[in-house]
Amino acid sequence: MAYGLPRKNAVETILRCNCYKVQEPWELVLLTKTWYTNLANIKLPFLEEIAFGSSIHLKKCKTIKDGLLPSAESIQLEREYEMKRLNNLKCEENAAEEIQFSLRERPVGLRRPLPPK
Repeated sequence: MAYGLPRKNAVETILRCNCYKVQEPWELVLLTKTWYTNLANIKLPFLEEIAFGSSIHLKKCKTIKDGLLPSAESIQLEREYEMKRLNNLKCEENAAEEIQFSLRERPVGLRRPLPPK
């Protein structure tokens, strides 16, 4: 319980402890979860940046509307590539199975004992 008490005090202090009364550890977990969910929903910066007061600098970027959908040629090339890749995988699996069957059919004998020193 030594770990739970400082967290309880910190969370209650952050939430002004006027309407939140935490009595059990699982209530503290639920309270912390809702607090983080609310922070995520209002899209605040990360908590470390809030604590240190640093701002977030976002880079500008342009979106290209023409390049959103792939062309028919690129779809066809991707399909051909995937078919080749899947065929290679299937061939490798078949070769591995054949090797396993051939090793199983082979008679296995005992090793010769090592000569004494």
